[in-house]
Amino acid sequence: MTYIDTHVHFWKPARGDYGWLKPSNELMYRDYLPWQLLPHLQEQGVEGVIAVQAAFTAEETEFLLELAEENPVIMGVVGGLDPLAADFAEKLERLSAHERLVGLRFNGEFFASSAVADPLRRLERTGLTIDVLTGPEQMEAVYAHLRHVPELKAVVNHLGNPLGGSTDLWRQGIERLAELPEVRVKLSGMITQSGAEFNLEARGERLKQYVGDLLRTFGTERLMFGSDWPVALHGGAYKDVIRLFESFITEAVSVQERQAIRSINARAVYGRAKTRAKSS
Repeated sequence: MTYIDTHVHFWKPARGDYGWLKPSNELMYRDYLPWQLLPHLQEQGVEGVIAVQAAFTAEETEFLLELAEENPVIMGVVGGLDPLAADFAEKLERLSAHERLVGLRFNGEFFASSAVADPLRRLERTGLTIDVLTGPEQMEAVYAHLRHVPELKAVVNHLGNPLGGSTDLWRQGIERLAELPEVRVKLSGMITQSGAEFNLEARGERLKQYVGDLLRTFGTERLMFGSDWPVALHGGAYKDVIRLFESFITEAVSVQERQAIRSINARAVYGRAKTRAKSS
């Protein structure tokens, strides 16, 4: 079996644009770069990764694109820009010229503003994807905007964070988002959000119902694997991430469907189109 890990982060705190990353978080406040992850990828049969933003700046996106040029294991970059900034369109046009840029990530809070509609239309025209970091309370707003950009491939991160808010709202939200054919969900960030105080088996039990709901609503063709490394180190080693992920899919789906979630779906979502219209 082979994997594509659709959600990893690389950072250097000394770069200075990670406002959320504090020295008090000793595990995270250090460099995390491809050479540190590569042995674990090789050990677990991961053939490539998608590097995802950790700061909403063009500079961090350029940093990730430079890493992608130097490290073939990085198949694509999901960058970060503030969609409500006045210079969003200019930065999007400049960054989208790089062939390794496959998408941008927006926080759910951005969808509370009607002004996010134009950036979404620009992304739709470029052929890039949008990753969405959202919780249950934001899903209705996310749905309300995404329904107006039907050709934009959207990827909800970390199961939509079902443990981060109302379970009922989460279920209502995923039911709504599943109505949109181009919306997918990453089975990512699970080892961390399921509670570091629990053992691996107990974490699986905490998330089992939510993964089951996603399999029912989105089907195996719209789910993907992601680790959320190095944030996942709060919950365990990279091999533990794989073990937890496999515990959800080994009995639930067929052999072919498992491989779709492990890697095939990721290629379909993050495979950048050969010909793309310039954003305008």
